[in-house]
Amino acid sequence: MRRNRTTLLYCTTVVALLLSLGSPVVAEEGRKGDPDLSTATFSMYCYWTGEATLGRVDGVHASRIGHWDGREIVQVDYDPTRTSVDELAQALATNRSLYAVVRAQGENQQATSAEQRTLRGRPKFIPPKHSLRTVFPQIAALQLTEEQAIALNSWAYFGGSMPDVLTAEQKLVLASQR
Repeated sequence: MRRNRTTLLYCTTVVALLLSLGSPVVAEEGRKGDPDLSTATFSMYCYWTGEATLGRVDGVHASRIGHWDGREIVQVDYDPTRTSVDELAQALATNRSLYAVVRAQGENQQATSAEQRTLRGRPKFIPPKHSLRTVFPQIAALQLTEEQAIALNSWAYFGGSMPDVLTAEQKLVLASQR
């Protein structure tokens, strides 16, 4: 019990520190060219857990997983009117997944600490939505939108009731495969 309280206190402190330092994330125009989306990159112990966790946060539109400077990362495009870096980091901290919020080298170089990392080079992304692809390949094979894939990947990882995000046509295709 003491370890859990210590971990929660540490994670809460990290999030508070990151927020107090200004803009400790890669915040840029959304990957799909949507100027209303921002991008945040997080370093963690397991990008599959991180991607599934962030996929459950309302306002996340897209996710990518990969490696950057030797670390596992998850990068998300999110709607800053519906969620914030604080809420995203808190979701990861609650799952004990967050190592650091990441910035690209040369970006906002003041204020670095163990809780935020400035990485060199570029991220290398790998195929995302691992849990969906491996646990439910028949669903992953449907032509899913990114939002559908995020919701279904989180469900494949965490379980529970399948989210009702498939179109009527996708449900028919899925039913015909059984």
